[in-house]
Amino acid sequence: MNHPVMVCKLQLHVIDPAAGTLSNADSTKPGLPAVRLRFGAVWEGSTEAQQKSENAVFGHWTPCAEFTATVRNDAVVGKLAQGKKYYVTFTEAPD
Repeated sequence: MNHPVMVCKLQLHVIDPAAGTLSNADSTKPGLPAVRLRFGAVWEGSTEAQQKSENAVFGHWTPCAEFTATVRNDAVVGKLAQGKKYYVTFTEAPD
């Protein structure tokens, strides 16, 4: 069983439905619509907020992060909201 190596707290900044389409392996079928998601690391701006915020703890250990994913799964995209924050857990995956 793999254990987390790192957990980040990221905020979803952009949901871009204009990312185009991803081609299908079967050239007789049209490409699937794709959506680009762009996340960035959380942080707190003021000293007062930093002293009492979980975001400040994550921002201290991961002060800068960017994650971009292009997905074509409406079930996933429908559960994400621009401006909301999400935990991203990194664990080692088998080959």
